Amino acid sequence: MSAPIFKVRVIAAFVQLTPSDFNEVTPATFETTSLYEKLSSVMVGLNALKVKVEGLGLEVQTLRIATNTFTEYMNLGDADALVEQVKSLDLILSSLECNFFSIGPCLTSAQTSLYPPLILPLSPRLSISSLCPPNDLHHALSCADTILELSKLTDDGITNFRYCAQSTTSMPLAPFFPSAYAPSLGDALFKGSSVGTRVAVGLENGGLAMEGLKTCESLDDVGMKFRDFYKSKVSPLVETISTAVGGMSGWEYVGLDSSLNPSLSPSGSVASAIEQLPWLPNGIAGTGVIGTAAAITAAIKDLGFMRSGYCGIMLPVCEDVRLSEIKDNEGTGEGAPRGYNVTHLMNVSSVCGVGVDTVPLPEDVGREEIAGVVLDVAGLAGKW
Repeated sequence: MSAPIFKVRVIAAFVQLTPSDFNEVTPATFETTSLYEKLSSVMVGLNALKVKVEGLGLEVQTLRIATNTFTEYMNLGDADALVEQVKSLDLILSSLECNFFSIGPCLTSAQTSLYPPLILPLSPRLSISSLCPPNDLHHALSCADTILELSKLTDDGITNFRYCAQSTTSMPLAPFFPSAYAPSLGDALFKGSSVGTRVAVGLENGGLAMEGLKTCESLDDVGMKFRDFYKSKVSPLVETISTAVGGMSGWEYVGLDSSLNPSLSPSGSVASAIEQLPWLPNGIAGTGVIGTAAAITAAIKDLGFMRSGYCGIMLPVCEDVRLSEIKDNEGTGEGAPRGYNVTHLMNVSSVCGVGVDTVPLPEDVGREEIAGVVLDVAGLAGKW
């Protein structure tokens, strides 16, 4: 039996928390609280789903939980109480072996400036984001300041992998972190629902992209051959997990994020998968890539599955081997690959709806430059 050409990067559970969930939650009492019981039940359900998926011969890399914005359930009026809540939450997550937990987004510029630098150092398990409106330079600058501050918390700057700035036009229930969040308590579409936990799935599927796009001799093939190849490989997973969630009381399956998402190995590079297409002689930064990205995105949105999240092409520079290799190339000499910059990635993002991800920046980068990237992403997101 051949090895699967994709893995399940994440099975994400989305839950809504309220202030009452934190009643009497302290580092000394966390194991006897309703919050512990609630999150424990979620992890039991996620582990049951993991077993079902592993029965298909697929690897499940992570189980994750995302909540509504923390501003709806944490004590923001008392800094000491907030710190105690976060530390108690971290103890619960550690006890439950939940290593990925998104507390949802900051909603204002002031929250963006204050809370990510305060909260993230308290727990390695937590992620947080900011919802930045298009054309809001003040909030974009706050995001930039936060990114710069987080980069200095550790020598490797890795805390920024647990924070992201995203547009206010982004939707809840996207399974990829750190942007994942559950609907607000006041969301009319979900208010009064009997569903307590919603589930979405994301993949690591650079190998699937490599094999599927290899079948394409023309751009027309992307919308047919590649789409059908992708669907045939992923259908058993979708059927299994949707059926399993359907049998769990109070749970609801909300869809697959079909995005192309690389692994850290050369064979799992999404950039390499795209570059192999015969009509793209100048590589990932050459002409024709935007049109091709549009065709690929259309194909993976047309699988006939319930969708959640981005359903686009992820090109994370620090996580795609090919992108890392050619980032600074000048493209001189016969056959030399052409490099790219953030603008190139943004152009591709204009037709695949994902944005820019894990882009390394120089140590002396200015806040205005980072804010410009945030504004560009927010502006493009408004088109989606």
